[in-house]
Amino acid sequence: MAQETTPPQVAQQATKTTHDLGGALTLLGTFGSQSDLQALLKLRNGKTATVSRGDSVNGQTVVAIEDGRVALARNGTARWLDMPAQGS
Repeated sequence: MAQETTPPQVAQQATKTTHDLGGALTLLGTFGSQSDLQALLKLRNGKTATVSRGDSVNGQTVVAIEDGRVALARNGTARWLDMPAQGS
């Protein structure tokens, strides 16, 4: 099940400038039905984007979305992008 409220640590990350985040791609949250989950990402340029499976972002393809994490692939290698841990 997708989260219904934004955890405080995620809200803090979402409002920091890109320089504060070190220019990294940040997962702000996942939402939607289990059959059609979407993710909200903060991009390196400071803008936000809503993505679905198959979308391209910063040269990477969204290959999976689960509660609290997104799998991104580039050049045949995938990695999971997790939401910031509490207290970070």
